[in-house]
Amino acid sequence: MRLRTLAVGLFLALAACGPVGQPSAATSPSTSSPSSQTPNARDTELFAIATGLPGGQLVNSNPPPGHATVKIVDGTGRVYAEASFVPPPAPVIGNAEPLLQSPVRTAVGAVFYADSTGAVHRLKADGSTSVVATFPLTNAQQALSYAVSPDGAHLIATVFSTPPLHNPPPQTLGDPLFQEGGHWTLKLETADAGGSMTTTLQRDLGTAFVAPTEIVGWDLSGPLATLTTQIGAQQAPPSAHLFGTLIHLAPDGTHLDAIGGPNCTVVDELPDGTVVCDQDAQQFSVRTTVGQTLWQATLPSDSYYDGLWLSPDATAVAVQGIVVTRTSVASAARQNNNGQSHLIALGWLDANTVVEAAPSGELSLYDAHSLTKIRDLGLSGLFEGRL
Repeated sequence: MRLRTLAVGLFLALAACGPVGQPSAATSPSTSSPSSQTPNARDTELFAIATGLPGGQLVNSNPPPGHATVKIVDGTGRVYAEASFVPPPAPVIGNAEPLLQSPVRTAVGAVFYADSTGAVHRLKADGSTSVVATFPLTNAQQALSYAVSPDGAHLIATVFSTPPLHNPPPQTLGDPLFQEGGHWTLKLETADAGGSMTTTLQRDLGTAFVAPTEIVGWDLSGPLATLTTQIGAQQAPPSAHLFGTLIHLAPDGTHLDAIGGPNCTVVDELPDGTVVCDQDAQQFSVRTTVGQTLWQATLPSDSYYDGLWLSPDATAVAVQGIVVTRTSVASAARQNNNGQSHLIALGWLDANTVVEAAPSGELSLYDAHSLTKIRDLGLSGLFEGRL
């Protein structure tokens, strides 16, 4: 069994900040084979990749500390625009890796990224950039989670703050991490793109470790949040981006419908609300937003699987070096002479194409049906979604 470890030592499943980015337009394609030069929808699809993001990630890009980049690229590896920025911080939460939401989002033909001050920038494929909202961050013990509406017109965010860190810092596992009597707090904030920010909810969560509500996305029905959010772990959870019970959340903080029905640990969701639910790390089910099971399957039993991604047509799930449908398993390992694969699935470019990475972050496109490589992109990072 292969486990991806996020941190060592005592496990803590606890309660759920830079200058303006420097954008530039670019036109350098990566080297690709002659067969990859035929124009098609996959080659021209624009998507975002990022490096240097804080917290536990599926791949390692080893950037300088405090330095992140985001790029708009196409399926041939051509870079259209990029920006550098200082990402929001990863709060110290104990002897565990922080589980954070990505500061990079995509919507309506642009990529959005939040910097260490809480300013959210919009980068377009022509290299132009603008600040569309600011959710102020004032110290390194705050976690920003935000989402952008599909039309790019609205934003919503949570700012979760830990108590102040103890001074002096703990020297052993038994020493206190936070100041005695310090409080955990949560703010819910909204903004129209280009407009001012409004705080719609502010809550003192007390002095004990808590599991907060966290903004995680925005589907066709509205903003998404997780309840009882896990903010730290030592072993990677099944999802790379959802760490609690998935719900729709009203702008004033009202909890709306739970997504996926009862007993569903959502690990990925499509814009129409279709989800994939984890079941004991070996089985999963694909369900409608109200919980009707569409199909289910069992993962091969020789590994621990984390980072499951549902295909855009909801007919397949990609995880690591395999793609599972209701009737089959395609494996990249079967294409290798040594029978092994160290690939890490990062998402779907389209219903037929999976974005895969080496552990060090080098990106490639794979055919979803056979798990054979289409091409190396000549780029490294995390796949952050289609534009």
